[in-house]
Amino acid sequence: MERTYEDFEPSAFGFRSIRARTRQERRALNDKVALEKNRINQRTGYAARMQRENAPDSSAGLTTCIEGGAGYMNDSDRFHSDTAGEEYQRRQENLIKKQRALEFRRNQASNREDERYTRLEEKRKEEEEKWDRLRENGSKAMKNKSKAAYDITTLQYYANDDGEAQKYVDDMVRYRASVRTHQLVVQGDSRVQYNIISGSDKEVPPLPRTVPNKPANYALCNVDKRRGYN
Repeated sequence: MERTYEDFEPSAFGFRSIRARTRQERRALNDKVALEKNRINQRTGYAARMQRENAPDSSAGLTTCIEGGAGYMNDSDRFHSDTAGEEYQRRQENLIKKQRALEFRRNQASNREDERYTRLEEKRKEEEEKWDRLRENGSKAMKNKSKAAYDITTLQYYANDDGEAQKYVDDMVRYRASVRTHQLVVQGDSRVQYNIISGSDKEVPPLPRTVPNKPANYALCNVDKRRGYN
């Protein structure tokens, strides 16, 4: 048997001494079975290491498993005759497995439906909010509303800010037209006091009355202001 380093005892004089083998060790050297086992245990590699870790303690372990091992089965489980019970247990396990699969698919379908209804509800809320915004600002209703702030049948101005702004714009148009007519007669005609074509007395149009001030909300009114003062 090969000696190991732990068996070496240090010498007081610095020599490397080896402990003498016992009688049993000397006999083991002559035993062919022990020698072969020793050589097998000293092999290297993954297969040899797995063999040393899983080797049974005795030859009986070659045909039996220790209690708690992967292949262990007690006699009451190995020698039984309840084959109908085994078949029933197998059917029960298959039934439970099928029920679990159905439950899983049912939960998946339920979650998909919940998500779909949630998306539909969110879409409905967004659509409702959109129409609420359109109702508040009135952008859709403006398509059927006339830009003129008066009744096109009776020509009466509306009694609101837009009506007052429209009346102001129209008064300014008439005022500017009257002033232009007066200036054309005064500045564009001859300086004589009669009509040089007909000989009759010259008629000078009077100056119009001043238009009142702008309404308070004139800048916010929805009327055509291109013809009046902005």
